[in-house]
Amino acid sequence: MTHKILHIIAALFTAVAAALVLPHFCKSGRSSFSHLYTDAIYSEILQDFIFSRYESVYEEGRMISYTVYRDSQGNRIDRSAVDSLSPLNNATQLAFENRFPDTICGVAVTARQAEEAVFRHRISMPALDYGLYDLVDSHSYLSQKFNTQDLLRFTATGLEFLLPESNSIDTAKTRIFDRALAESGFEAPMTRIWSPSNRTDIEQLGFFLNDRNGRLFRLSMTEGAPVVEPLARPDDKEVLLMSFGDEEDFLAIVVTTDGSSYLMPRDSVSYQRLPLPSFTGKSVSLSGNLFYYFFTLDAADSTEYVVIDKALRPVNRYVSAHPATDNAFKAADYLLPVRITQSASSGIGLRWGNPAHFLLVNVVLAIVTLLLRRRQGYKLPILVIDTLLVLLLGLCGMAGAFAIPYRRNDKKDKLPL
Repeated sequence: MTHKILHIIAALFTAVAAALVLPHFCKSGRSSFSHLYTDAIYSEILQDFIFSRYESVYEEGRMISYTVYRDSQGNRIDRSAVDSLSPLNNATQLAFENRFPDTICGVAVTARQAEEAVFRHRISMPALDYGLYDLVDSHSYLSQKFNTQDLLRFTATGLEFLLPESNSIDTAKTRIFDRALAESGFEAPMTRIWSPSNRTDIEQLGFFLNDRNGRLFRLSMTEGAPVVEPLARPDDKEVLLMSFGDEEDFLAIVVTTDGSSYLMPRDSVSYQRLPLPSFTGKSVSLSGNLFYYFFTLDAADSTEYVVIDKALRPVNRYVSAHPATDNAFKAADYLLPVRITQSASSGIGLRWGNPAHFLLVNVVLAIVTLLLRRRQGYKLPILVIDTLLVLLLGLCGMAGAFAIPYRRNDKKDKLPL
């Protein structure tokens, strides 16, 4: 039995190696994922987008790749001119070269002002949630005391404060906060929770959370006492996401369940609707400078770039359709139904092909494997192991099954007829 387990493990390792190598034989000259390696900025001088992407050419028998810059009309832009065409995003480099202009679009701007206003912000769901939250007192910056009993978790009936030293519940403090939540109109359980990314904001504002009815609340603590504040919702819509940054312009980007997006200013609890398409089904990132907000909305079939000014008025928009899936990718469907992609703008993603192609080949190869193993005279357990490997892993599993030999006594005494 042990040697069969070792055979399965070795075959699985071989299948993984085959899965890494075989797709390379299905590559073609043009990548269906070239859009993942395209970057875009907005030129306040040209009032147009500048795109940078890799292009490849054959020179002296070698494939050479380099970065090419083009505007939205496809006109090529020299690399040395890109910095000066977008000075707000390249203030430090231009100042170092004594090329930063005194005015930009008729507005007097210093290099320091331009550099300090640049930011990048990824609008995404929160990271892993372990269910434990540290509610920091808003006066902790005065006392410099961060008490371990400020650790809490939410339950089906409210919340519980924990005492880590004894691994028990602080029942007195729990009752005080549960009462404050109930008096504010909060109905357990909590369904979504967010917190600012800046520690000062966390201390002063605490947590933002939805109750079971989708209403929005803010929970914080001052000198050990609960502060619970019901908050208005943007256009009375349920909040799906609050993406906090560390920008002076605003506190958070708020996304509602219908995909609408809003900006929450720092100086008020009002919301300002963003003139953007729905965020539903899209990966969204934001960059900004002294004049503009630049949104990148990456969907399955296209990427949309939207520029708005600081008054939230639309400035420019460009939609780039993704290349159609090439024949090489379609052929690779028969090996693996999924591709793992990664880019700076959209992170790690899974691109699915046609699973029916993968399953069809698996069934055919499993039948072939069963017949071959029977013809070779192997016993029933061997037939089952190898057939299942191929049925689940396809061509990669078949490579693993046949690359690792069995022992001679795993065969029957006589070959089957």
